[in-house]
Amino acid sequence: MKTIELLKQLQADSLVFFMKVHNYHWNVRGLSFPQVHSATEEIYEEFATLFDDLAERVIQLGGTPYVTIAECLKVSKVQEVSQTSFSANEVLEGVINEYKYFQKALEELSSVADECGDKVTGAFADDKVAKLQKSIWMLNAQKA
Repeated sequence: MKTIELLKQLQADSLVFFMKVHNYHWNVRGLSFPQVHSATEEIYEEFATLFDDLAERVIQLGGTPYVTIAECLKVSKVQEVSQTSFSANEVLEGVINEYKYFQKALEELSSVADECGDKVTGAFADDKVAKLQKSIWMLNAQKA
């Protein structure tokens, strides 16, 4: 089922992004450190919840979610970053770029779910898209 495949892809992407945002959280530098540190904590907590929600939806639809980090890394479209020092603008750009990816992926999930008559998954995806659109707007407004 295409819906399960898309949910699992997003699950893997969410886990890798969760770790990527931790890297930003720990390694942002500069005068904006307190604000970026706090904001990235909110982001990774949000994506921990998203990871769990996606896995649970996979199970509800009769699938099996990814259960290892290795599985997630193998298929994730979100790339890890090994850099260990970031400016606030680098963090903003990195988060915005990934948010745009998640928005497109969730829009695809919504469309596929609607085609399959899966209103619950469609509504779930639409809710996430709305939140991402607002977050992208707010993050873009912060760029120097």
